[in-house]
Amino acid sequence: MRIDRSVLASSALLLGAALLLAGCAATRQPRGEVKGSGFLHDYSILEAGGDDQAKLRYVDSTANFSRYQAVLVDSVALWSGPGLAKLKPEEKRALVDHAYTALVTALAKSFRIATVPGHDTLRIRAAITEATSAAVAPDLVATVIPQVRLIGSLTGLAADSALTVGEASGEIEVTDSVTSRLVAAGVDRRVGQRSVRGVFSQWDDVEEAWNVWAEQLRMRLVEAGAGHAPAPEK
Repeated sequence: MRIDRSVLASSALLLGAALLLAGCAATRQPRGEVKGSGFLHDYSILEAGGDDQAKLRYVDSTANFSRYQAVLVDSVALWSGPGLAKLKPEEKRALVDHAYTALVTALAKSFRIATVPGHDTLRIRAAITEATSAAVAPDLVATVIPQVRLIGSLTGLAADSALTVGEASGEIEVTDSVTSRLVAAGVDRRVGQRSVRGVFSQWDDVEEAWNVWAEQLRMRLVEAGAGHAPAPEK
């Protein structure tokens, strides 16, 4: 079969443009309410969040956040979601490892990462309460870039990849690492957008959701007075 080089060139350019556009937000908050999974100790104190905040959140307005300059991050848990029970052991490990790494990486910009409790240290508990991978459906590729179907047929891409349409739910609790006093908590859910950002990974949306939550957590804690602003990039 002869392939028109101009078609391939056009397809490659369109795919490249789409990959550049993938730098935009890969996930978003869906409409509707979120429900607690049982991971947090108290859901009655949660309130609706605003823009760039968890759907449900709590911040102790009387806490002296300025005293906290370090964080102790617990291992991330998998909690209750029916979709989680269907995951393979290696998928579960990969998801919790990514969520933990995302939290530590983001928080390290503004806090010292502690290994033991301390009077200047916050404890971070987090759980993946639901995770759904992107569907492996080659036809979805054609909804954004028709030419990708041709490229996929030549390279094998369409056989095991798809546009990212996964979703994730998560909960985070922040306490004083010595007294266990609750100072902040949040419950949120994010879904993928139809883009080629995660075309090579069915879990890209779930991972990106935790990247967003980790950075939001760092920003909210710094805004409350804890830690410090990140050093400027060189």
